[in-house]
Amino acid sequence: MYVNTSAEVKAESDYCCTSSNAVQVVEHVRREHGDDVEILFGPDMWLGAYVERMTGRKMHVWTGECHVHAGIRPQDIARVRAEHPESEFLIHPECGCSTQVMEYAACGDVDPERTFMLSTSGMIRHARESKAREFVVATETGLLYGLEKANPGKRFYPANPDAICPYMKMITLRKLRDTLRNLAPEVRVPDDIAERARIPIERMVAIGR
Repeated sequence: MYVNTSAEVKAESDYCCTSSNAVQVVEHVRREHGDDVEILFGPDMWLGAYVERMTGRKMHVWTGECHVHAGIRPQDIARVRAEHPESEFLIHPECGCSTQVMEYAACGDVDPERTFMLSTSGMIRHARESKAREFVVATETGLLYGLEKANPGKRFYPANPDAICPYMKMITLRKLRDTLRNLAPEVRVPDDIAERARIPIERMVAIGR
């Protein structure tokens, strides 16, 4: 299961994964348990389809998706890239916002040339080190502010300017300040759920060592 799931979901899972290590995790599972092992992959069907394509193996893929990323379509990307033909194309793998675009790229619906799947810090580093002056970014639009601040003089264009997550926008500086100052509100996970939920996380971390 994708790492951005609830503790209850993790407690029922064998492994967790991120967008950037999902292929590695699935390949590990098959090495450890055999090619015939059945895998239920979720909750993002686009990431699941991408993993199937990259590994050449079928899985039972949960039919869910990121509602923000679902709004980023090949025609959006093609239009923005046509408007900025010298731009590089950056995809954010960490939050799951790029999973549908990853599938489009694997299918050939998106030009793979100058396409880079990177974490947030990887995007900032790549943008700083790249000779390109323009970048099309396929993820939640809030990331562009950080990229622009870290890379003055370079331009960043959202693949879809409407790719805005209302849930992410619920996290504000004032709320963070109050939480750190007051140590509240406190979230408690039942001990039995927490103990079981740690197992798939620890297995994922061990694969990357």
